[in-house]
Amino acid sequence: MERIETVVISILSSGLVSSGLTWYLKSRELSDQRRWELKREACLEALEIIDARFADYDWCKSGVPSKVDIQDAISTAKIRSCVNRLVVACKSAEVPKLFKKCLNLEVSGEDLLPLNMDVVVDLRSAIRKELGFGKEVDADRKNAWITFINWRRPKP
Repeated sequence: MERIETVVISILSSGLVSSGLTWYLKSRELSDQRRWELKREACLEALEIIDARFADYDWCKSGVPSKVDIQDAISTAKIRSCVNRLVVACKSAEVPKLFKKCLNLEVSGEDLLPLNMDVVVDLRSAIRKELGFGKEVDADRKNAWITFINWRRPKP
């Protein structure tokens, strides 16, 4: 009888341990998945903000202003929120650093260097790495950002 009790207790306790371990691993997986989703959302928002920033910048090629399709401005509060989410969610400091570089922030009181459009290639690559998507896919620095589309019809 004692053996049966030992076997039953062993089965029940191993089931409890197994259930507890399964619960722990599943909750950890969900936590990691949620963190990845937060990071992804912040990274995609950063790219949207950079698109709006680049659309507002006075681009010139050989001293001639470039034609740029305009976009709505993004509020400073939204940009700050995006920076905060990048800093909190990203494991590497590279994405927030490149995001700020793309914004061409003036924080030191020094003269700003002209914004270079191809810096967005570095930001995209850092985001791909941060999200675990692998190596750089689009390294085209000459056409790093689309300034203007020559639509045949007027835009609304």
